[in-house]
Amino acid sequence: MGYKLSVIVPVYNKEQYIDSGLSSLLHQTLISNMEIIIIDDGSNHRTGERLKKFCQKHRNFKYFYEKNKGVSAARNFGLRMANAELVGFFDIDDYVEPAYFQNLVNEQEKYNSDITISDFEMYFSDGSKKKHRPVIEKYWDKRINMLKDFFAGNYVGNNVVDKIFKKTIVEDITFPEGYAVGEDMYFVYEAIQNSRSMYLNSSLSGYHYIFREKSAMTSKFNSKFYDPVKLSQRMLDDNKGSLKEYAYVHLIHEKCKLLENMLKNNGVGENREVYKQYRKDIRKINIINAFKILNKKQFLGLILMSISPQLYLKIHDLMKIG
Repeated sequence: MGYKLSVIVPVYNKEQYIDSGLSSLLHQTLISNMEIIIIDDGSNHRTGERLKKFCQKHRNFKYFYEKNKGVSAARNFGLRMANAELVGFFDIDDYVEPAYFQNLVNEQEKYNSDITISDFEMYFSDGSKKKHRPVIEKYWDKRINMLKDFFAGNYVGNNVVDKIFKKTIVEDITFPEGYAVGEDMYFVYEAIQNSRSMYLNSSLSGYHYIFREKSAMTSKFNSKFYDPVKLSQRMLDDNKGSLKEYAYVHLIHEKCKLLENMLKNNGVGENREVYKQYRKDIRKINIINAFKILNKKQFLGLILMSISPQLYLKIHDLMKIG
């Protein structure tokens, strides 16, 4: 059977979330036209058995096992196995509303967009939640404008779970392996490089993104927090002309976020020289260019970090800037 959408689901342990995550996929209104590609990334025996048992019950859930190589390698394996016209992604510890993927496919069919974007809600450990984007609808048909809005933090976003991609534009790209943070960002960047059109409707919001205490983005400061800066530097090296300045401002923004993680996770002491250098880099940026390029919250975050990192943290917690 030819499917409309392949959804790639990497799993490493997380046995306690399998039922809720996979059940939310099973109850998709589009399920008869979806294949769910589950990549067991070297999980423990109980997790693997539970995944296999679920897939044996449902013909369009497909189980694959790989030795543990990380989420990027697992997703890359899933991309090779995908057979549908469109590709999406799902994290096993999140969940989706029943019409989530149907709505994305409907929007994609309206505009025949290479990349189609919805929105998601973030759920925090204190019980609060927050919609990621303001309500906006936008269509891009020029790659340079897609890249400018991507670098500027304007609506495109770094995540892959809020997007579906035409299989044809992601067949020759991969998630960068060997990185723990920022790999989604780089994949989206490369997908845009292959695209001729992109459509966003952020009034559609059916993905529930759950922040866990021990996720890659919420654990103690270590070298993995440098990954987005390294990947952003790769993007800067890859661009020229008018996009070069956009890519540079994006790099400075990633350095700003790295300093935030250092401060929040007691990482300044062991990384003091980097901390000093990145603050110098932030202060040296052309403020006019940064104002023109970054969205308002990111620009405010950059200014605050250049003036007082402690003030940045206080206002960040109040306004979710940066």
